Amino acid sequence: MPAKFFNTHEFGYRRITIERPLRESYQFSDQRLETLRFDSGALNAAMQWIYAEYATDDHWSDHPDCEHYGDLSAHGEAIRKYCKHHFSELKEKHLKDLLDRTLWLEQKKLLLKARQLQAIIGLEQYDDMNLFDNVLNAASKQAGVFLDAKDKKQIKAAVSWKNPAAEKVIKKTHRAKPNPIYGLFAVDGQIIEYQADSELRDYENVSLDPSQSVNAVNEAYFLKEVHPHVPDAWIDASKKDDKDQQIGIVGYEIPFNRHFYQYQPPRDLVEIDADLDKVSAEIMALLREVHS
Repeated sequence: MPAKFFNTHEFGYRRITIERPLRESYQFSDQRLETLRFDSGALNAAMQWIYAEYATDDHWSDHPDCEHYGDLSAHGEAIRKYCKHHFSELKEKHLKDLLDRTLWLEQKKLLLKARQLQAIIGLEQYDDMNLFDNVLNAASKQAGVFLDAKDKKQIKAAVSWKNPAAEKVIKKTHRAKPNPIYGLFAVDGQIIEYQADSELRDYENVSLDPSQSVNAVNEAYFLKEVHPHVPDAWIDASKKDDKDQQIGIVGYEIPFNRHFYQYQPPRDLVEIDADLDKVSAEIMALLREVHS
């Protein structure tokens, strides 16, 4: 086989990051608010089990003045034994927090606050998450409920979910020219940057072309291969190569089949049939010898 020579850029590419906007809805339903009864982190599953197992009588009433809510002093040994077997990832600190009535009361307090907000906001589903903060702050003020940053974050996580039919979530507005290829969209007289949905993130490998600028190559590829299929997508301009600080991470691969594979046409069907007939005849002759 004769030798082949290639320029190094022929094996190179830039991996560009493609983002798409986050879309979320929210609803202050009873079912979603109920999740606030439990910690949203590592203790969530264990707290749910404990509540189902032990919160079965009036000692765990949701009344604000309930004196025994979260009191697990009589069940500490059983809870530790169960958690060490079924929630083995929990450390000693986690177990102490689970058995501490303070944690349960804090979560219950948050749940009761959310129910007060529910009475004002209602049970309707809203498909524009951009209005959520204003709605929450107005309801908090009307109900006389104080929410710190942690409370707001947990309530938001509890009542919201991703919804492809909802409005795009705005990250911030800019004083700049629109540039939709890089995520700056002109909307109603404003330049909008949307919050990216990490679950929709994708990557594209763009072949290197030293005859053009990096941005020109990336943008041409994006407009041809990406934008027609996902018109609300954009290139994340912050993902740059460490060496040249251009958009896209440079990588290399050698596609052996593309450069070295030599096509071999299949044999003629008549020739294949003749070989099959020959093999079949040999098999029949052998069978006749066996039975003779």
